[in-house]
Amino acid sequence: MTETAEKMYPYPVTAVTDLANNYSPDHFRFAIGHCRDVIAKVSAEDNTSDQQIARVRILRYLDLQLARAVRWIEDDADLMAGVMRSLIELKFWANFISESPEKATQFLHEASIDGRELFDRLKKLVPPETYQLDALPIKGKRVSVEPSGEKEDLIWKMCSKLIHPTSWVINDLEGTVHSAYHRQVLSIYLLYYGWGIVNIFHTISWE
Repeated sequence: MTETAEKMYPYPVTAVTDLANNYSPDHFRFAIGHCRDVIAKVSAEDNTSDQQIARVRILRYLDLQLARAVRWIEDDADLMAGVMRSLIELKFWANFISESPEKATQFLHEASIDGRELFDRLKKLVPPETYQLDALPIKGKRVSVEPSGEKEDLIWKMCSKLIHPTSWVINDLEGTVHSAYHRQVLSIYLLYYGWGIVNIFHTISWE
């Protein structure tokens, strides 16, 4: 990309385009490193509201996933697929909590619903009163996390098939799990989604 073009577009656009045009594992590590540097600057502890709490937690989990991607960039594609699926879900939650303070509170309460569902299953396997979790809130309906749009749905399904022992994977390890091409495609989308999630929360000036 020319210097003039770089001035026309924000850095994340330039970074993703450059990675796509000049791909290498080291280039990916460098690009993700810049994204993680920005995340570190905008994810300081902030308990002023449920929205702020949720934002910080999502950004910190995003950083965890990006750190894994850096470690796994030269490993099997199913590892990168796991990170990519996580980022699709993180994007959903980032948009969800940004809609309103009430949505952010609902997101934070999802943890209690998760805990209650696990406890209900545990009760079927152990003697009664083995565990006491009666104080755990149980009200609330689970939010259905779904991909947005046809392209994201395709990426989601591709990642799901790579992660699970599908017939596609089992019958073609070289063309799926061991595929450098799948790993490269996923890495470009990982960078795109990483910056996208940051930008949902923060408007960053690149001048």
